[in-house]
Amino acid sequence: MGLCTDSSVTFLRNLGYNVVRHPNAALKPLDLVGVQDKESNYLGPLDLLITNPPTTAPAVTMDVVAANINGQLSSKLSIDLGANILGSVIGALGGGNLGASVTYTNARTIQFQYTDVLNDQVVPLQVGNYLRDGRVDSGNLILKQYVLGNGDLYLITKTAKSKKFSVAFEMNNGAAAKVDVPLIQSIAGGSVNVTVDAQRKHVVSFEGAQPLVFGFQCFQVGVTEGNLSLTAIQAGGVVAAAGVAGAEIPAMLTGQGLLFLTYN
Repeated sequence: MGLCTDSSVTFLRNLGYNVVRHPNAALKPLDLVGVQDKESNYLGPLDLLITNPPTTAPAVTMDVVAANINGQLSSKLSIDLGANILGSVIGALGGGNLGASVTYTNARTIQFQYTDVLNDQVVPLQVGNYLRDGRVDSGNLILKQYVLGNGDLYLITKTAKSKKFSVAFEMNNGAAAKVDVPLIQSIAGGSVNVTVDAQRKHVVSFEGAQPLVFGFQCFQVGVTEGNLSLTAIQAGGVVAAAGVAGAEIPAMLTGQGLLFLTYN
């Protein structure tokens, strides 16, 4: 994970999310991620940083329909970059690796569309209360390294996941591109179901058996008067929730503060 602005990590920004570079089924709310020297590490759940917790950890609400994401489109990506991301998605769904070759299409750009998206989420205020009232393990080397040292510590508060991803293949002028769906299916393998839109032949859907986390929201964890605290990191203000007029989502890392996560 790192602080970036290139299109490989900002194509979900208009949907209000940071990017999981390699979608996976393991990332969840209340997980901690540390960043140091532009390198990231998955550190584990929040409760490992708290000794003698005052209460049980904040409840995580699972499988909430993400109405503000479903049907929405990401920004467009060049075919080379988009194919790499698509290959990562297909691989995570259990399929084969499309590799660097894009012989299955003459497209110049691709665009992701998200359907059947679910959120797993925790209430940030509850997390803040938990941190305020809990006793921090001051001897924890992770705390010293990322909060009291030269790194940064981030807490995941919401994830977006789906087991179905649709991709529109287009030419530079926006016209529909040709797609060899049987070739893609042969590469992806039987564990990934590949279908083409009946009306829009350049839109192809990929579906696996298990939902993958592809986006997340987070807050930075800091120390205020000796206690851990949550801080919203903003580079461009609060992002409007896509598809919901007048709605807002919690402040998060946006613009030049955008995070992308590589989860191994």
